[in-house]
Amino acid sequence: MKICHIVSGYHRTDARVFVRQCGSLVSAGYQVTLLTNDGLGDERVDKVDIVATGKSWPRWRTLLFARHQFGRHIKTVDADLYQLHSPELLPLVAQIKAEGKKVIYDAHEDMPAHILEKSWIGSLIRRPLSKIAHYYMNHVYKKIDGLVSPHHHVIDRAHAEVGKGTVVANFPKINWDDAGVDLLAVQREVFCYTGTVYDYSNQSLTIKAINALEDGKYEVAGVIGSEYFQLLESTVDLRRCKFHGHVSHADLRLLYKRSIAGLALYDYKLNLGWDKGSYGTNKIFEYMEAGIPIICTDYVLWKQIIDEYNCGFAISPGDIGALSVALNYLKDNPDMARGMGRNARRAVEARFNWRGEEVKYLGVIKEVLDE
Repeated sequence: MKICHIVSGYHRTDARVFVRQCGSLVSAGYQVTLLTNDGLGDERVDKVDIVATGKSWPRWRTLLFARHQFGRHIKTVDADLYQLHSPELLPLVAQIKAEGKKVIYDAHEDMPAHILEKSWIGSLIRRPLSKIAHYYMNHVYKKIDGLVSPHHHVIDRAHAEVGKGTVVANFPKINWDDAGVDLLAVQREVFCYTGTVYDYSNQSLTIKAINALEDGKYEVAGVIGSEYFQLLESTVDLRRCKFHGHVSHADLRLLYKRSIAGLALYDYKLNLGWDKGSYGTNKIFEYMEAGIPIICTDYVLWKQIIDEYNCGFAISPGDIGALSVALNYLKDNPDMARGMGRNARRAVEARFNWRGEEVKYLGVIKEVLDE
């Protein structure tokens, strides 16, 4: 059987799409193609055929004309099942189904909720647009053969409204021969944040709390928008901060080896299930895989991990007092921090890893193909 993943706006070797899902399909014996609009050309990587649509389009043009950008390539690939990964790709469902093929959708985000939180969309039209998106997506969900998402609230709503959906969490595909970074062999002296730097990730508050520490240091490895960086430059002292931008996996591991703890302090967001949170954010599980403590938002789902495994601190968004307590405690108590890091690694090995999610994901694939 041949399966084609179609991505728009994601890197061709994205951790969720390429490393975990495509990797699992290859291991299960499927022939796998990844169709992308990144314009970087065709190649074969880890037994996955990566096919580019040609020149990369501006984002706005893809949002409006994704069907034209991908349509003819779908016929060329001629897969048995197609998996879509962005809402602008949903118009392709009609073509795929018309050709007698199967299609599933991976809802990386809650698009109707996302629209309500987009500041660049006029406040008067956000709610009507959100309702239209909700209606349209439910209409498409009824036609597709399968739906997966790392967000519980997205799947809960889909089950209630269209009767389908499976939670496939964004847990890491860990190296079982790697026991995490060596907590005893190195000097840990920085706090870190990794991944895309969002405007709701409380960087200003974090930097203020870091600056209040004696010899506090903070390193960020991830893409940050120029406007947001300029805002930080104008509002907080960045002399104890280092922004690396996108880094390789090897350099990321070196950062974790220097890190006292990893931070993920998001605001409550509708797209993330508000205060419930989501298993879609990969960074806290990467921190756990690396064997370092977590300082994270007190989302219900995240706080359950912290409470059950004693692997860090869960803090309400904007609570700089609680953040300062957590930072000081981990910096001043390295033995306790190492213990929390070991607990985090054990939790990822026991439960929060791709092995269990792979079973669910491959189960969805098999069920759809067998229908």
